[in-house]
Amino acid sequence: MAENPDSPSDFPIGELREITLLLPGEHFFCETLSVPGDLAPEDFIDFCLQALDLDSFSPFPPDQLAWGFHGCPKTRKILIFATPFVKLRQLGWQNLEYFRRVFPSFVSLVGKEYERPTIVFLFHDETLTAASFEPGTTVPEAMYSLPVDAGDSEEFDAVRGKLLSRFDLSRFDHIQDVLIAGEVSRTKNGFFKFENEWWNTETPELTEAVVISAEELWSFDVRPSDFKVQERKRRRQAALRWKGVMASLASMAALLLLFIGVQIASVEVEDLWVEEAIKNSNKPAVLDAMALLQKLDENKRGGIDPIGSLERIMMHAGRNQQGQANLWLTFAEFKSRYDVQFKGQGRSFQAVNDFFANLEQAEVVEKLKKEPKIDTLKTGGVSFNVDIQMLEEKPVQTNLPRPVAEGESSKIEG
Repeated sequence: MAENPDSPSDFPIGELREITLLLPGEHFFCETLSVPGDLAPEDFIDFCLQALDLDSFSPFPPDQLAWGFHGCPKTRKILIFATPFVKLRQLGWQNLEYFRRVFPSFVSLVGKEYERPTIVFLFHDETLTAASFEPGTTVPEAMYSLPVDAGDSEEFDAVRGKLLSRFDLSRFDHIQDVLIAGEVSRTKNGFFKFENEWWNTETPELTEAVVISAEELWSFDVRPSDFKVQERKRRRQAALRWKGVMASLASMAALLLLFIGVQIASVEVEDLWVEEAIKNSNKPAVLDAMALLQKLDENKRGGIDPIGSLERIMMHAGRNQQGQANLWLTFAEFKSRYDVQFKGQGRSFQAVNDFFANLEQAEVVEKLKKEPKIDTLKTGGVSFNVDIQMLEEKPVQTNLPRPVAEGESSKIEG
C-alpha cells in the first residue's frame, strides 16, 4: 500500500480533510491524446503540461487551471481535463486545499474496461456525462458533460440526445440505462470505492462498485501539482505521528479516570461523615452542615460536563459498513447542564433522523420540541442545527432529611 493515510482513520469531528469533493463535470473541457511510444508513465505529467501550454488546447496557462489526467500505458492514450480556477471561484468552489480529494464528477467512469466499443452515461448532481470507450482500456475515446434537470424527463431525454449526437454511433454501442454516481468511501487497503447504481434496470455492465487505487487517483485530483506533492508528504508524516497521538490520548484518559475516581471517593467520605454525625447528634450545627452538603451536592450535579455529555451523545451516531461515522458535530454550546445547542454534518437526512431517534429511545435527551434544521451541502451530505434537553444519566438519590425551613412544619402520615 503506497499511502497509509488513505485508509480510514478517526480524524477530529467535522474535519473537511475527510470529504471527497466531486466538481460538476460540465465545467471541464476534456481531450484524449495519443502518447509517444517511448514515453515512460512517470513522464505523463510532463506530457500533459506541454499540451496545456498550447494555445490550441487552452487560453489559460497551466498554473491558472484546475486540471488532471488519466493515462493508459497499454494503449498509449491519455485523457486530460481542465477548468480555470477563476471559473470555480465564481461558482463558489474555493479553499479546495481543505478537502481530502477533489475530482471531477466523472472520475468513476475510468474504473471499468469494456469488451466492445461502448458509450456510457453517468449522472451526478444535475450533470450528465457521456463517455465512449474502446475495448481493453479505461481511457475514454471522448467525453462530454452537460447540465440537466433530472426532474424534467423531456429535458433529460433532450440533453441525452445532444450528447449522443457528438459520437459516431456506427462505431459504438450505447447502454440504454444511466449510471447514478453514489457515495464515495475509502477502504482499509488504500483504495477509493465508488457506489454507482443504475437508474432503471439491472444492467449487467458495472454491477459491482468501482474500486480505484488511491495512489492512481492523485493524477485525477485537480489541485495544483506543487500542492499535491506537499500534501502527500504531509499525510505520510501525519500517519507516523498518529500512533504517538493515540498513546498520549490513552494516557490522558487514564489520568482523567483516576481523577474522577478520587473525586467520587472524596464525596463518599464526606457523605459517610455527615451520616455518622446525624446518628450521634441532633444539634443545630449538624443540621446546618447537612444543608450545606446538600447544596454542594446539588451544585455538583448541576455543573456542566461537556466531555461526559458528548460521549453519551456520540455513541449513538452510528457508522456505515466501512466503519465511518454517519454524522459528526462541528459546534456545541452548553447553556446549562441540560440545555445544549448542537450543529453538525451528516451523510444523509436519514442518518440525522436516526441519530435523534436513537437519543430519544435511549433516554439521553427529552423528546425534541422542535425538529432539527437540516440543509443540503454542496460538498455532499447535510448539515443540521438543533436545541436539545438532556436527561440525567443516573440520578443520585439520597436519604438525608431535608432541612425544615423557618415557618414550615414537618408532617408524617401513618
